[in-house]
Amino acid sequence: MKLDHSYILPSLMALMVHIVVAFIVMTEWQSQSKRTPPVQIKQRVEATLIDLDSLLAQQKQVVSAADKKAADKKVADKKAADKKVADKKKADKKKADKKKADKKKADKKKADKKKADKKKADKKKADKKKADKKKADKKKAHKKAADKKAADKKAADKKVADKKVADKKKVNKKVLDKKAADKKAADKKAADKKAADKKAADKKVADRKVADKKAAEQKVAQQLAEVEQALDNLLDDEDAQMQALEQEATNSQAVASAVNYIRNEIIQRWVRPANARTGMVVELVIHLVPTGEVVDIEIRYRDDSATDAFVASAVKAVRKVGRFDKLSQLKAGLFDANFREFNFLFKPEDLRL
Repeated sequence: MKLDHSYILPSLMALMVHIVVAFIVMTEWQSQSKRTPPVQIKQRVEATLIDLDSLLAQQKQVVSAADKKAADKKVADKKAADKKVADKKKADKKKADKKKADKKKADKKKADKKKADKKKADKKKADKKKADKKKADKKKAHKKAADKKAADKKAADKKVADKKVADKKKVNKKVLDKKAADKKAADKKAADKKAADKKAADKKVADRKVADKKAAEQKVAQQLAEVEQALDNLLDDEDAQMQALEQEATNSQAVASAVNYIRNEIIQRWVRPANARTGMVVELVIHLVPTGEVVDIEIRYRDDSATDAFVASAVKAVRKVGRFDKLSQLKAGLFDANFREFNFLFKPEDLRL
């Protein structure tokens, strides 16, 4: 059991009071015994009767008052301590509430920042998706235009070939008509000659008729041979022209495909500089070997708006490619005519500024 120090002082005071009262009582009792004479002498004695119960009651009241005072002090101290604990608890709660509010505020701020960052990222992603779609649509439009151009050229070539076939048929018909007319004229001439010769002499007419007939047959045979030779020559020329047109169309498609391939390879490796703007143009001369490897790059032209960074980015994109592998599949003559020194006009059209 823990000793309460607030009761020590009142207890000591009560003990001292008891000792003093006991000392007074004993002193009075002894003094009474000494003053009694051996011979009784009548005299008047004034004595004070001490009520021990009253004294004890007073002492008890004093002790009770001290105890009450000590108890009151203890209650007051406990109340003060409780108040101090309550104040501390209230302060701690206030501090905890403030800390909780600060944390909630910080969490809200952090959540708002995260939300703003996400919104910014979503916007950036949407912008990129939009740019990619625009680029894909443009590429699709270019391909569609190229396909249309190729189809138009093919249709034009077919039209030319059909016209040549029609012209050939027309020539053949004309030759056949001429042959028929010549034959008719020759037959008429032979008949007239035969009638005239018959009037002169039957034998001479007969001999002349045989000779004329033979000559006519030889002439007709020679004419037929000439017509056939002309037709063969015309067919040979037409076949050669058709083959040349087909080869030209094939070469044009191969060149167009190779040009698109080179352009796509360079654009895929181009990194746009910060100061790139719409309208900037730079023309590069790319020196290549039949394997498709880049051996040199020259800057042939750059407009006034093209910055050094823009020009350098175009050259760097070509150097990043390094080698156009698909060019090795081209025929040597086609490569030498179109790609030994390839002029590349770099003019990005998808810049937003």
